[in-house]
Amino acid sequence: MAVPYMTIVEKTDKVIHMKRTPPFRSWLVFFALILLGAYAAYESQNLWLGSFYFVCGVALAHVAMDRWEECVLDRHANKVTLFHRSLFEVVFHRPVGQKVVSSLSDITNVRVESETLKYAGTTYTVALVFSSGFSLALTSAGTYGNKSTQEELVKEIKKFLGFKDIETVDVFDKKPSVPHRREADDDDEEEEEEEEMKFFLVSHLKIS
Repeated sequence: MAVPYMTIVEKTDKVIHMKRTPPFRSWLVFFALILLGAYAAYESQNLWLGSFYFVCGVALAHVAMDRWEECVLDRHANKVTLFHRSLFEVVFHRPVGQKVVSSLSDITNVRVESETLKYAGTTYTVALVFSSGFSLALTSAGTYGNKSTQEELVKEIKKFLGFKDIETVDVFDKKPSVPHRREADDDDEEEEEEEEMKFFLVSHLKIS
């Protein structure tokens, strides 16, 4: 079963707006860390030490929590804008903590990127590739399991940008190209010329 990655909330000829909220796995880790801190505080015989355990559990849960993330591709403004909000910023309606802005016209490709984590599995993200060679992931964290949702999102973004090639590219699954193909053809031509020269010399000697 494919894990949801990002959802397209708005799509017009000029703008495509995508959002991502923390998945179930992230919420599970969040509440588990808080309960662990609360249990340590309950078992502690010292009030100050118990409070310290609980605060540490809450702090760890906040750090481990995935972010609320958005990506806006604006053709009219020629901008790519990425927003990242933490749980604290969402609950207390704080301004956006992290914001990335780049030029939309510099995008040369959109692809699925994968990262293998030891003992955890492989995560997949969607990344924008710019003319400088820089790759910018739409989200700070990927999703595990099937990458079909990422591939579908890549197709939608490529259609919006007007790219003819709508195939996805996994940077870790690229098939190596055949190097020096032209050099090999040149070598074949040289061998043929050498064979012709040998035949000419042999024929000339026989006639003499």
